[in-house]
Amino acid sequence: MSQYPPDEFDDVPEDGPRQGAHRGLRPTARVGAGELTAIVVAGLLTLGVGAYAFLEGAADPAPAPAVSSPQP
Repeated sequence: MSQYPPDEFDDVPEDGPRQGAHRGLRPTARVGAGELTAIVVAGLLTLGVGAYAFLEGAADPAPAPAVSSPQP
């Protein structure tokens, strides 16, 4: 393993006060069970509507081409 010269961070005590934004308390969950359930239900509903629209749109026949009248 490489050996680096000592720097300012080597002098920080292990049991000193915790400082810095990255050391803040972390919440155990950012989204609760109710919010997570709502997100999953909304996603499944969106997926179902999209699948229905895709399958029903594919079942429609193509429109018949317009018949043009002969030029005089």
